[in-house]
Amino acid sequence: MQTCYFANYRLLVDEDICRSGYMEYLTSFSKVMPATHTFTIHWGDPALLTQKFKEAKKYPIVCTTEQFYIHDTKDSWTFVSQMDEKLMKRNGQYVLTCARDYSEMTLYITREPYYSDLLQGWQSPNIPMSTAIRVACEAGMVMRDGMSPHAALVEKDGYGVLFLGPSGMGKSTQAKLWVEHQGADFIIGDRPGLRCIDGTWYGFGMPWDGKEGIKQQKKVPIRALISLEQAPENSIRRLTKQEAIIVLLNQVMMPMWDDAAMKLLPSLMGQLATEIPFYHLKNLPNKEATELTRDTICETF
Repeated sequence: MQTCYFANYRLLVDEDICRSGYMEYLTSFSKVMPATHTFTIHWGDPALLTQKFKEAKKYPIVCTTEQFYIHDTKDSWTFVSQMDEKLMKRNGQYVLTCARDYSEMTLYITREPYYSDLLQGWQSPNIPMSTAIRVACEAGMVMRDGMSPHAALVEKDGYGVLFLGPSGMGKSTQAKLWVEHQGADFIIGDRPGLRCIDGTWYGFGMPWDGKEGIKQQKKVPIRALISLEQAPENSIRRLTKQEAIIVLLNQVMMPMWDDAAMKLLPSLMGQLATEIPFYHLKNLPNKEATELTRDTICETF
């Protein structure tokens, strides 16, 4: 097994998966962390792929995304690629089975190249690390005192700042402006880990990221969370606890299909909103926005 670490969790991955070449980027997350829990990914027998797919279809779909369905198969959760959609024709078919607490996962996927009607050529199977496996690990985090928001994370002078917002709101833009004008370090462009450990909230780089491809295996104490809104001028205000929770409800990955996990999130969000300052930044993509945010954050410490 190859051992990786993220957000003070340990991730064990079958050597067969690692040797496939599709998960080489996990090697950058090999620095040992004091892990509190372990997730394990096995590679199932590819001869069982069709059987596992048919079995999953017998059970109700509890979540639908653009890339996969989640079936409640009673003793497990089963993530199934959308076979009949264009995405499946591009990426291939897979089935990911997970224990109810997501600690054990088994990936069934075609190991041989397949012909893609969409791309009109032979393709290698795509390991769904940034989709199904990521979501399964994030759901597992929720059950183990963690969460993953839609946010960009930077480090400045030893503390972390999170910029939250939906796609296109300027999270990465603000992070890059902090790198340019404040000398910050860009840790991850989207979906960092958030955990309270020994009374301190930390942000973490994660093995997966969105379009930016920026990710570091780094842990940094969080000083502030910034909800973004594009505007014709820069202004910032501190949010109430209730406003902060609304932001989290809209921006944190929530395993809506899993009642057990969902019961744990409200108290964790409430704790975060109570203990860490939240701000709403109306901004232009300029140096002045970074200075305003920096000065405001510093005033609270």
